[in-house]
Amino acid sequence: MAAVPVVVWSDFTCPWSYVTEAALRRLEDEGRAAPRYAAFELYPAPAPLPPPDADWPDALRDLARAAGVELRPPVAAARTRKAHEAALFAAAKGAGRAMREAIFAAYFGDGLDVGRIDVLIALGAELGLDRSEMKAVLDIDALTGRVLGEAAAARRLGVDAVPALVIGEGTAATLMVGAQSREALREALEQVG
Repeated sequence: MAAVPVVVWSDFTCPWSYVTEAALRRLEDEGRAAPRYAAFELYPAPAPLPPPDADWPDALRDLARAAGVELRPPVAAARTRKAHEAALFAAAKGAGRAMREAIFAAYFGDGLDVGRIDVLIALGAELGLDRSEMKAVLDIDALTGRVLGEAAAARRLGVDAVPALVIGEGTAATLMVGAQSREALREALEQVG
């Protein structure tokens, strides 16, 4: 079976997005999925940020364990537009997947504020991305239009929560909203593929 295209809208402060992306990466490694990630900022300014949520259901913890990701409650909520811009920048340099993993791990593992440009630049530098170029791109909002456009595309499809995945293309495509296990994703890929 050829890798099935998957468009994934997610946010870096959503633990459900984190575990779903981790499960999808395993299917990508198996050659079953060809994901393309799209930005969906859950709390764009001026919307108030929610308080950190430490009362996660067992189902989320089970999905995290199955996906092999460390999931600790964040210290504080963060705005994610710059994180989405950093992920787009990294993707253009061939490090998109690694940057996405680093941003999620920084937020849910290390408790870092992934809305801060200095944090994102440090994560990018660890992946070999040029600090100066990344800082310039983030400082001048060079990718803000793309981030906003990706979120607008999701809303046109009726997506108002993440993670949201469009699996496949054309009339055979299917929309899945909410956290997904590796098994559920595999089944959806097989049905569409």
